[in-house]
Amino acid sequence: MAAALSLSVLLATPLAARAAGAGHPALHVTGTTTDGRVHPLAVESRHPRLSWTLESSGRDAEQSAYQVRVASSATALRRGSADIWDSGRRMSDDSVGVTYDGPARSAGSRSYWQVRVWDAHGKPSAWSAPTSWEAALDTTADWHGAEWIGASDPEAGAPLLRKDFTLDKRVTRARAYVAGLGLDELHLNGAKVGDHVLAQGASPYDRRVLYDTYDVTKSLHRGANTVGLWLGHGYGTTYSPYGFRWQGQRQAVMLLDVTYSDGTHARLTTDPSWTWSNGPVTADDLYAGETYDAREEHHGWDTPRFDDGAWKDAVRVDAPGGALHPNTMPPVRVTDTLSPVEVTQPRPGTYVYDFGQNIAGWARIGARGPAGTRITMRTAEELDGDGMLDTATNRDAASTDRFTLAGTGGRETYEPRFTYHGFRYLEVTGYPGTPSTQDVQARVVHADVPSTGSFDSSSTLLNTIWRNNRWSILNNSMSTPTDTPVRDERTPPAMDVQAYRDASTREFGMDAFYAKYLKDLPPGTALPSDDVKSQYPDMAGGQVTLAWTLYEQYGDRDALRSAYPDMKRFVDRNATDEPSLVWPDDKGFGDWCPPDHRPEANDGMGGPDAGQCFSEVSLVNTALSYDQARSTAAAARALGHTGDARHFDALSARIKDAFNARFLNAAGDTYGSGRQVTSILPLALGLVPDDRVKAVGDQLVRTITDHDDSHLDTGIFGTRYLVDALARIGHVDLAMTMLEQRSYPGFGFEIAHGATTSWEQWLYSSSMETHDHAMFAGINTSLYTVLGGIRPASPTYRDIAITPSVPAGLDHVSATQDTVRGRVGSTWRRSGDALTLTVTVPANSRALVTVPLLTQDARVRAPEGAERRGGGGHGATYRVGSGTWTFTAR
Repeated sequence: MAAALSLSVLLATPLAARAAGAGHPALHVTGTTTDGRVHPLAVESRHPRLSWTLESSGRDAEQSAYQVRVASSATALRRGSADIWDSGRRMSDDSVGVTYDGPARSAGSRSYWQVRVWDAHGKPSAWSAPTSWEAALDTTADWHGAEWIGASDPEAGAPLLRKDFTLDKRVTRARAYVAGLGLDELHLNGAKVGDHVLAQGASPYDRRVLYDTYDVTKSLHRGANTVGLWLGHGYGTTYSPYGFRWQGQRQAVMLLDVTYSDGTHARLTTDPSWTWSNGPVTADDLYAGETYDAREEHHGWDTPRFDDGAWKDAVRVDAPGGALHPNTMPPVRVTDTLSPVEVTQPRPGTYVYDFGQNIAGWARIGARGPAGTRITMRTAEELDGDGMLDTATNRDAASTDRFTLAGTGGRETYEPRFTYHGFRYLEVTGYPGTPSTQDVQARVVHADVPSTGSFDSSSTLLNTIWRNNRWSILNNSMSTPTDTPVRDERTPPAMDVQAYRDASTREFGMDAFYAKYLKDLPPGTALPSDDVKSQYPDMAGGQVTLAWTLYEQYGDRDALRSAYPDMKRFVDRNATDEPSLVWPDDKGFGDWCPPDHRPEANDGMGGPDAGQCFSEVSLVNTALSYDQARSTAAAARALGHTGDARHFDALSARIKDAFNARFLNAAGDTYGSGRQVTSILPLALGLVPDDRVKAVGDQLVRTITDHDDSHLDTGIFGTRYLVDALARIGHVDLAMTMLEQRSYPGFGFEIAHGATTSWEQWLYSSSMETHDHAMFAGINTSLYTVLGGIRPASPTYRDIAITPSVPAGLDHVSATQDTVRGRVGSTWRRSGDALTLTVTVPANSRALVTVPLLTQDARVRAPEGAERRGGGGHGATYRVGSGTWTFTAR
């Protein structure tokens, strides 16, 4: 934290003076968001966070003031009227997380807002285009009497519920608020509403039940209308006890709020006047798969023309224990469709499709055939030697979907709606005729988080590692983070997220996703049926650092403020329960899943007895507890709790002292057992005393090169911080050597054996293995922060440090990160002893750029306007404002 503060001081010198003699390109306001979302329909906070990004055609563009105005319509804003709130001109460079300070808005109300800013010379921008937010439903009364309903048969599989209604005036606005358990689809007038899948999102149902909000204005019309709800269970009886699972009957609550052109309202709610019937989904289970019989379809069931005389009356059911809250995370969607790259027929009538990529999702299939023809689809990550599916990593998940044709004479198409699988390969049996590559596609499904990071280098292997880790993060981002999409687990992996959260928040826009997850699982809260781990630093403590990460990366003060009491409680309780401040050996996981070097490892191919995952529990947990105390101190400062900040600063210092007293050896050059992680974590997290850094670093290098043959010997935390630790001691070259290894253990070994996502262990097979885990993806962080050199020097990237490392063997690196202030870029290219570095800094930010010097006598040619701030030895440092800057060193 001290390094970041000193950088902020260096960066704080006003840029206006040096730009005063030049022209002043205008600032343009873009990228307006409310609570980090664009035009959100369900904002729970009555005082949401307003943010914007700025663009300018010139350099050194800074905001000196802003004005926000909020109105009841976009038309009012265009007239210059702010009939709800006007901030007035405020002298501030804040452009992230500005609090709406007007009157609280009523449930369902829509507020329009825009902003203009002044640059450093007092020149105002144009007003931004109007944007809006809508207030979420807040109280039971806001639901206007909507009741939880379900089928009269509690064992009904995936029932269809419907209701006809009439609207007698012209509709100008309509919103549907829907919660269906376990999963739901909303239909209106013959069509599914929206493109959400696997809605509405898993949560701890005893505490929080989520509802989705849809704009259905265009789906309704004057006259006869019909609304339908299709409910799936998803969570079968074998669903993991460590996950959020709905175990009651399929049930739903809905409010349809219609605004007529004259301003009056019509409201339709769920009640026993609805009717229901079984439908074509005859079985659904997240692990087992889905069974669909097209002969049982009710054509037109969601239209006014349908005769439901044979349907049964719905019934009231008990509400779940949790209160209703809006689902504010990015919806789960089908984000891509893949065609097979190869089709084989290892046995007569058995077709195996290779989609070339391990994904989360399902298959879509089309066929013509007689009624009653049953097509079976099974999925897996790997193939056996005979070309058939190898389902070992599925464990007890059957991952099988069945489609029975109605025999319409035409082409019939099916894809699941209440299940999903992790797979690369699809087996099809029972197909009528010979399927072609056009008959089957793979549907990629995950939370629709935007991509915010890009990385490219001169190393093909490094680029593949980056890409594989991105896929793993996405495949394990559903309505919560999951440990794997493949086997019978798919539960929130708090420990995994702690190891890769820094990577995911650089690769993707994760603010709303992780903010929802923090509410599901606050610090100190255990997964269901797992209370014993609620205080483990490696398991539950990740939520402490996640809350700080959301503030540092996105300026999410609401998430930080909400989590802060639990952060304090968690860190203080561990300090009380473990007064030595050294975590015990028998509580936790440590550096989870390092390489297995026993004979059972079989040179990395493993087997049923391979795999030893617990490693260095006491040292790792003590180091993580130090990091969590520091994050809590930083949170206290950000929230203005100065006394708490002093307390947690002192606690972190005590943990550091205890750590060194317990683990630093007598020679002062290594920690604990001496395995790689025992020095990697202390070096990366700042636990090593300053006067021992060189000795510890030198010994770590000897361990890696002499004992481990320059290969990884790390689990999830050691791998996450490997590059950071070696960069700190000037050995990033060695880190690249380790990552470039193609033999066991390492990412190259995985890729050589067909990996398109990162594995759970370095072994191909073990007693516990899937080939789609995100927990080793944390190393992607260092591709941005070390090789690209992009780091926040203050929260939300107001101040940026760009200090790239140039290791031997790499000739080129390009990294970009779309931050809440705009794109930050760092691209370097080496040619012999010459280096060219180009950096991009967004408007209203400033950066300290350290240009690497490849030789001691190198000279830097800096662009005009870059201010030299020091350097020598291996780098020359310059201060720059926004814009694109190119440096050359020869």
